[in-house]
Amino acid sequence: MTPDHPRLIPPLALALVLFGLSGCNLQPSVSLKVTDADGEELEVPLSSVPPPVTDGVVTVKSFTFAPWDMGPDKPKALTFSFIVGFADGAVPKSIVIDDFTEQPVLQVFADMNAHVVKDHLWGAVSVPYAPQDEHVKWVLNLDNNVRVYRFTIILKDGSKHVLLKPIFIPSQMKVFMRTQLGINN
Repeated sequence: MTPDHPRLIPPLALALVLFGLSGCNLQPSVSLKVTDADGEELEVPLSSVPPPVTDGVVTVKSFTFAPWDMGPDKPKALTFSFIVGFADGAVPKSIVIDDFTEQPVLQVFADMNAHVVKDHLWGAVSVPYAPQDEHVKWVLNLDNNVRVYRFTIILKDGSKHVLLKPIFIPSQMKVFMRTQLGINN
């Protein structure tokens, strides 16, 4: 026997179904707040691939650390590599990158005659820094760490773009870097 009217879904069941379907689109977001060298508070996403930092004209697409082999019988060092993208028509004149985590602010890299290469991108690798150098001595402690890097970019049109790139460095990454650098844990 079939009922004469369609079966009504109770409101609670409907709410649960809608909540369940919308829950599929929710993604957890974990972040922490840190303070930079100027006392500004920044929110740092704790994701395996941090999102690019942009102001709509300039985008810090990649910032990485890597051990650098200095040659036979020489200790390894740590380098920084960067990729910055530019909007159509934006032409860089100079790019300066500083460790802006705390005072004193340390310059990591400077290109006073910057040029984009392909697809509106600029890229560079810093000089190698020994693990005891002020620029990278944070690798010597095994605590979780956040470093804040400031990109100051002057375009040929005279405009100045300052972007802060916070990077979460978990202790496990430091253990790996120390191993690659030949430092005993």
